[in-house]
Amino acid sequence: MGFFSALRVALAALVVNKGRSTLTSLGIVIGISAVIAMVSAGDGARLLLDERLETVGKNIIIIRPGQRTNQGMSGNPSLFTHEDAKAIRKQLGSQLVGIAGLHASTGMVKTGDSPPWPTTFIGCTPELAKVRKWTLEYGEFFTDEDVNGVSNVCLIGRTVRKKVFPNNPNPIGKSIRANNFSFKVVGVLSEKGKNPLGQDQDNQVFFPLTTLERTISPQRILNLIVTTPKDPKQGDHIRSEIARILRDQHHVKPGNEDFDVVSVQEMAELATVVTRTLQILVAVIASVSLIVGGIGIMNIMLVSVTERTREIGIRMAVGATPTDVLSQFLIEAVVLALVGGIIGITLGMAAAMGMARLIGWPLVLSPTVVLMTFAIAGGVGVFFGFYPARKASRLDPIEALRYE
Repeated sequence: MGFFSALRVALAALVVNKGRSTLTSLGIVIGISAVIAMVSAGDGARLLLDERLETVGKNIIIIRPGQRTNQGMSGNPSLFTHEDAKAIRKQLGSQLVGIAGLHASTGMVKTGDSPPWPTTFIGCTPELAKVRKWTLEYGEFFTDEDVNGVSNVCLIGRTVRKKVFPNNPNPIGKSIRANNFSFKVVGVLSEKGKNPLGQDQDNQVFFPLTTLERTISPQRILNLIVTTPKDPKQGDHIRSEIARILRDQHHVKPGNEDFDVVSVQEMAELATVVTRTLQILVAVIASVSLIVGGIGIMNIMLVSVTERTREIGIRMAVGATPTDVLSQFLIEAVVLALVGGIIGITLGMAAAMGMARLIGWPLVLSPTVVLMTFAIAGGVGVFFGFYPARKASRLDPIEALRYE
């Protein structure tokens, strides 16, 4: 019997028992669809994270107050001083793109025509533009002269611009009030979107550091220090040097640091590890479903061999060889598994598209993963279908013909 003849007979046998065939392939369907959907979800989440990290800057080093613990960060949120940033700049300035100390606060902004809008105030130096790669849609960044002269100027993010200047996309030269102080808008920052924590980076207003400390938040403190190495490969070295400098500044020993030095790249790698671990966990769970589906195929094929014993005897009596019988039942098992695989791939892709639309991350469907899962489905059919097919091929023709 040729391959296509065997395939035609196999399809006919499966169609005769449509309900049984459908239930048998259900384990394959669930396993394959779970793999497709979750691998796509993991890849989409990782791509979304990469996009958001790009808006922050993967090479940025963040120096945070407090000590890192298993529960997160703890410590005084107003730990750093201007001298801390100056010490880092003095010793490592030649190896850095820039270093910016940030003084953060919250409050309300408004204009004469707009209602108050809650936002985040950031006091900084012009170096932040280089460190964070901030670009401007309109206007220009404030200068060192503005910092030294305590100028009442500010930059606004796109979200703030839309809320307080809804009908004016270019409010350069206009004034806004922040916590009852008046400031002149000198720039509108280009859109950054959300950061990896989901916070809107465009809902911020930036002031010269000295201006913020003498008006809105009269304290000489830094909530955060950010910097970027000129050579990304030197990131680990720069981080260790910053930690050494701050230990000297704060007179603490290694292990007792009251600060934390972390790179965005480190956080990205941690997130990638978590995503891959979850994908592996899902793959293990899905493999259990595939094994269950394979056992179901073996069971049904054994039942089919028993039910068609007389048919097998007739085929052998008219010239079918054991190899023909083996291939016949093996093809049936593989077709059953592949049909389940096709349905599982279809459902998995639909689930992936649904999750991407619902959650809002990019849809990533890897052709390699789809082809690999299809091949796995075929492999399950061969592995679990071989024993029933072998059993059928070893039947004695005379005994098979006598079977009722």
